Amino acid sequence: MTNFFLGIDLGGTEVKLAIADAKGNIIEQSSMPNSFTSDPKKILPQLIKRANNMKYINKVSGTGVGVAGDVDQKKGVLRFSPNLPKWSGIPIGKILKNGLKHRVVIDNDANAAAWGAFWLDAGGKAQNLVCITLGTGVGGGIICNGKLYHGTTGSAGEIGHITIDPLGPKCNCGNHGCVERFIGAAYLSEAAVSAIKNGRKSILPGLVGGRLDRITPRILDIAAHKNDKLANEIWQFAGEKLGIIIADLVNIINPEKVVLAGGVSKADGLILKPVIETVKKRAFKMPARACHIVISKYTQKLGVVGAAFLAR
Repeated sequence: MTNFFLGIDLGGTEVKLAIADAKGNIIEQSSMPNSFTSDPKKILPQLIKRANNMKYINKVSGTGVGVAGDVDQKKGVLRFSPNLPKWSGIPIGKILKNGLKHRVVIDNDANAAAWGAFWLDAGGKAQNLVCITLGTGVGGGIICNGKLYHGTTGSAGEIGHITIDPLGPKCNCGNHGCVERFIGAAYLSEAAVSAIKNGRKSILPGLVGGRLDRITPRILDIAAHKNDKLANEIWQFAGEKLGIIIADLVNIINPEKVVLAGGVSKADGLILKPVIETVKKRAFKMPARACHIVISKYTQKLGVVGAAFLAR
């Protein structure tokens, strides 16, 4: 059998599928919409059908799935997901295995991305690595001594749900002041809209035709590059908050590489510069100097190829 693997990145807004070879080259890919309120009883049969209709599916020897939430890797069950509330307790692994007729491995989506970053961005050489995914939510995956670190219950790496402000806004997970509520895509948009409604002047309304609900991190990126003060302040604030968490991770885990991925990371230097400055100020000097903080070169495919590599 050809050494191909199917990767599934099961997110809160989209499901990505890709058949990849052992080197991470995508041979075939597909996608389908998903949503916060989606019903797994409807989505999973559609997903199985779409996968089985892929041209090279018969050459696939295993499937890896990355899904947002707290995953029981051994049982293939999603225990809890802040961004997919109806999926809690669903035996995704068993359902997909029955539908695809081959081996299926399930893990947290950020763990899958971290595994992808380990092989693609670090070439399998950074023995201690942290990957932080910045998108709808904020996720994290940890590589220790060249292996994915899952912790006692398989829940390790939930960087997005570290409390950064106990009196902060409520998060979808039920806690208050999580990192995700300060750096996630939804927060960045909310911060901009709130400031504009409170009288802050900005070019942002003009960029979205007055439709403030259309302000996204991409629009904030454009505005910042046009020297919009509000947009730059939002990126500075987000970068500083992310830098605080990374400084903590540098002191606790002592990684040689931190890889930022996901849609929000496309802001590149707007967020990376304050992150690096904050880490230099807050982390111990020796581990901070040894740690390279980078933005993934493979953001578009990191999650889905990382998922495929779980099966590899």
